[in-house]
Amino acid sequence: MDANEKVKAEKGLLMDKRYNCPICDKQFRSKAVKSNTAKFVDTMADLRPIHSNVNVTKYDAICCPNCGYAALGKNFDNITATQRKTIQEKIQTNFKSHEETECDIYTTEMAISRMKMALLCTVTKGGKDSEIGYVCLKICWLYQDLADEVADDAPDAETKKETYLKEAYNAGMNAYNRLTNARMHEDYPIAGMNEPTLDYLLSYFAYKKEDYTTALQFLSGVVSNRSISPRLKDKSLDLKDMINKVREETES
Repeated sequence: MDANEKVKAEKGLLMDKRYNCPICDKQFRSKAVKSNTAKFVDTMADLRPIHSNVNVTKYDAICCPNCGYAALGKNFDNITATQRKTIQEKIQTNFKSHEETECDIYTTEMAISRMKMALLCTVTKGGKDSEIGYVCLKICWLYQDLADEVADDAPDAETKKETYLKEAYNAGMNAYNRLTNARMHEDYPIAGMNEPTLDYLLSYFAYKKEDYTTALQFLSGVVSNRSISPRLKDKSLDLKDMINKVREETES
């Protein structure tokens, strides 16, 4: 399937959904994946979801073109009067209103830009660590998607991939720090995750950070938990093996 066919196929899975902005009270449209159309395949080691026909993460951020307010879909209307005032003062006053972008699909670059706007607004309004961490996690995923899209024979392919993966790592570390704080101070579910799932994710990022002791500490309760799903159990055992292997190599 060539690029044009892929765009056409993805366009067929999308709808233009109408939203009413809780900041400026104006209506706008944002692309969304139609219900029950995304074909789930698997999750990567960092829980990045993989679908065979569409990258659903590209459509998770909703952005108002009138005032600049942006958030993840599940948090879009979840805003207090104080937060609304803060967004109006710090985002809306500096935002240049524009027409809705006409396009068939959101590219990964567009999705990253939208997700960064959601991050800015979430931080500006004083969102919880779990909210900020979850947006950072999605930025991490999107940069990895962008790296995956670089063709091996493209100009400067290696440099581009390295740059995108570095951005993914930085976003992942931001997610790790925020979600670690959320784990200490917030109630579950945290960013939609129960305790074993979050501990597995934190273990993975501690491993990427080369903090293997902390990674194994997070993972210990997950591996011994009898109520977790077989999928998470397998991922946890695989991660434990990777951590132990690297520790052996570094200590030998």
